[in-house]
Amino acid sequence: MMDEWTAAFEGWMRANAAWVGPATFLVAFLESFPVVSIVVPSTALLLAIGALIGGGLADPWPVLAACALGGMLGDAAGYWLARAVGPYAVRRRLPASCRRVYAWSVTVFRRWGWWAVFAGRFLGPMRAVTPLAAGVTGMRNRAFQSANILSALLWAPLVLMPGSIGGWLARELGQEPDPLLLAATAGGALLLWLSYLRLRPVLSGALKARR
Repeated sequence: MMDEWTAAFEGWMRANAAWVGPATFLVAFLESFPVVSIVVPSTALLLAIGALIGGGLADPWPVLAACALGGMLGDAAGYWLARAVGPYAVRRRLPASCRRVYAWSVTVFRRWGWWAVFAGRFLGPMRAVTPLAAGVTGMRNRAFQSANILSALLWAPLVLMPGSIGGWLARELGQEPDPLLLAATAGGALLLWLSYLRLRPVLSGALKARR
């Protein structure tokens, strides 16, 4: 059913290009607002939006701005909500599936503070609860917002990039793709995958040593 919703959303955006910016803002807001991102397939929708950029059907700069702004306001709304209702109400109203991640995020936040908010934007499970953790532990608004804004500015192009690359490749390859271009694309993808496999143990070891 999620695939059908994503396909329908992408079809609607292709037919209503003028609304891509507002739609991107709404999707990015829902992706960043606590817990909601677990229910809404926001990541798949952002990939579809990126594909429109790569295919030349949407202007990249307004979409990037809308994505960053939606991410900022989604996290900010979660932070202010947690500050308003307090830690007890947050814990009591969280879905059972989120409570373990929330407790872990609070622990990480108390140790790393600003960096936990910044990094939480890029980690799926933490993104859903990091603003709540920041709010209930009493992080100052200025510190939270600085991490929130900076991470959103970096997150927006990164989250749209895979879809944009896919849309660009689909446009360049066309219906009769050049064999050399196909080979170069496959070789580049293989090189990236092998680099990831090579670097993953190094990064994991560095994170364990850091902890």
